[in-house]
Amino acid sequence: MHCDLNNFFASVEVILNPELKGKPIAVCGDPEQRRGIVLAKCEIAKRAGVKTGDAVWMAEQKCPGIIIVKPRHKKYSHYSKLVREIYYRYTDRVESFGIDECWLDVTASSKMFGSGEEIAEKLRKDVKNQLGLTISIGVSWNKTYAKIGSDIKKPDAVTIINYENYKQIIYPLPVDNMLFVGRKTKSLFEKLNIKTIGDLASYDVALLKSRLGVNAEKLVACARGEDKEAVRSFHETEPVKSVGNGATIHRDLTTLREIERAIYVLAEEVGTRMRRKGVEGFTVSLSLRNPELKWVGAQASIQRPTHSAPTITKTAMEILDRIWDQNPIRSLRIAVSGLTYDKAKQLDLFLDSQGKKDELSSVFDKVRSKHGSSSLGLALGRGSELEMEFEVIDES
Repeated sequence: MHCDLNNFFASVEVILNPELKGKPIAVCGDPEQRRGIVLAKCEIAKRAGVKTGDAVWMAEQKCPGIIIVKPRHKKYSHYSKLVREIYYRYTDRVESFGIDECWLDVTASSKMFGSGEEIAEKLRKDVKNQLGLTISIGVSWNKTYAKIGSDIKKPDAVTIINYENYKQIIYPLPVDNMLFVGRKTKSLFEKLNIKTIGDLASYDVALLKSRLGVNAEKLVACARGEDKEAVRSFHETEPVKSVGNGATIHRDLTTLREIERAIYVLAEEVGTRMRRKGVEGFTVSLSLRNPELKWVGAQASIQRPTHSAPTITKTAMEILDRIWDQNPIRSLRIAVSGLTYDKAKQLDLFLDSQGKKDELSSVFDKVRSKHGSSSLGLALGRGSELEMEFEVIDES
């Protein structure tokens, strides 16, 4: 089954402030911090036409009197954890798909808790009665159909897709209702006259493969209900492929000194998270976005793996020298990939400069864990007037 929390951020805000109940609200980034878009909206605002991604002024135009609330991500994470704890009562096979969605495999739980439909109804009622949140659940024999099912009836509903009804329910739906069919793939499908999931299910795999490549087989299989991907247990974790961090700055960066300071602050955060995960990386990536919202980026390899902020910064600055066109910068992203868990290092007889940097970074981590994340750092990242708001972009 696939469980999707309805209007999650907005619903949590109503729980935290009951005075908002029954009123149109939208959780939005702060317009003064240039994040003035709708992140979530309540059902009332949704019916008025407010959409995720709308600018604040658009939401206010569509829904006069709408109440704008700033996001509180720590609170949302807390409630997400509480919901997952309810899921764990029924199965250990719970795979998160973002903060508000999870796949569950309850096949082995049926003898104890009943059929998939019965378990779904119990989950829906438990989450609603115990936390005040509602979920929509799709129940099927595979992850693809379960995910589609959770979108069919909202809010607070259960949709069953089985071998008897799947062609009637699934096949007429637009093909982009399927996960991983984005704008580019949809555009290609339109050229091939593939408009619905049923069209894709009946399409010649070999012909599609010649146009789409290796993903063709998987997409056709998913459309046909032949998705065999298992739901991972919450005990299992995928290996980390890269660790990254991004920031949208309150004002444009125009000088090399400002950019270097911003890069260092990001690199420090990335390095700290890498050490927590016990990884080092061979490749540093830097991406820049200008005021017109266009991204440009590149990557560079280093000789020895690192999690050191100075080394990440130095490499990112070398990339900057290649890609920066001297125009103002609105956002930056740094990521380190080519990760290794191997802690063995070929050091010189005396500790080399890289080893000293890594050792210094570990000392920083110990001090920060005791006195706070902003208690210690190199002078380059201190005293910054940039007041950056970080957006974690972990990729795995």
